[in-house]
Amino acid sequence: MISRSTLFFFLAFAAPAVLLGGCSIATSPFSSGGTPTVINASDAATVDGGDANTPPETPSAGSSGADAAAATPYEGSPLCNASRSTTCYPDDPTTSQFCKLSPDGGPYSATSGYDDAVLACHVQSPASGAPAQPICTSAGVGTSGSACLDATDCAAGFECVGSGTCQHYCCRGEDACDTNQFCDIQPTAPPSQTKVPVCMPVRPPTGCQLLNPTSCSVGQTCAVVRVNGATSCVAIGNASVGDPCYEEHCGRGLVCLGSSDQRRCYQLCETAAPADRCTAKQTCKGGLPLFPSPEFGVCQ
Repeated sequence: MISRSTLFFFLAFAAPAVLLGGCSIATSPFSSGGTPTVINASDAATVDGGDANTPPETPSAGSSGADAAAATPYEGSPLCNASRSTTCYPDDPTTSQFCKLSPDGGPYSATSGYDDAVLACHVQSPASGAPAQPICTSAGVGTSGSACLDATDCAAGFECVGSGTCQHYCCRGEDACDTNQFCDIQPTAPPSQTKVPVCMPVRPPTGCQLLNPTSCSVGQTCAVVRVNGATSCVAIGNASVGDPCYEEHCGRGLVCLGSSDQRRCYQLCETAAPADRCTAKQTCKGGLPLFPSPEFGVCQ
């Protein structure tokens, strides 16, 4: 968990590096997919309650029932609604011990001898309209970029998204992705209302230019997408400045930062001309690690 003092250093861009990610509970500002967010340290108490920006730790085996009930029931992205201790985990094929299905996807039978069936963990929304949850299905063979018709065409750890390609889950954040990918929000295929965090390729491979409308194709905007400041073209969403963005992309010229379900959209700006995009009471704050170029930052 990120301590309050460490979080404030990050928000003020005062530290040259930040220890983010790498654990089962998301702590990275990119941990839920999509683009980054920065919160003014002076507003932290009212915006995110200080350490409320970091999900609670998973209760230990010795935790009381009351403690367990009060803890967040998922690890990483709330879109996945998964925990390695209680459910299968979409990122991690080894959690299939929670799955008990026969090869045809039917109920598991203790006498059927199907213990070795290849299974995969996918986030699906029950027909009843209940929140999405991790569900076990039979696994396919598709990996990153492979064509697919539905989830069962993809290998364990991958989901069929968008127009029909398998992409690796990143419920725990960008640590699940290759260095040339970022954790993004995508709808599952066939087209549905269920959105999941998956690793998508950085577009273009060399990155894009912030606040340059010609840097990305129609319907996309350039945003910071990794904790090292890497940029990529991402879909333009409907979320405005201050809106949550853990399940919705931000609008043009905005960036989504934060962890878990506290991620919000912030206005990108040019440090040399903050008045062009920031309000009269804000300045344009940049710096490492999110903004390697001193030209850019976010309004705070």
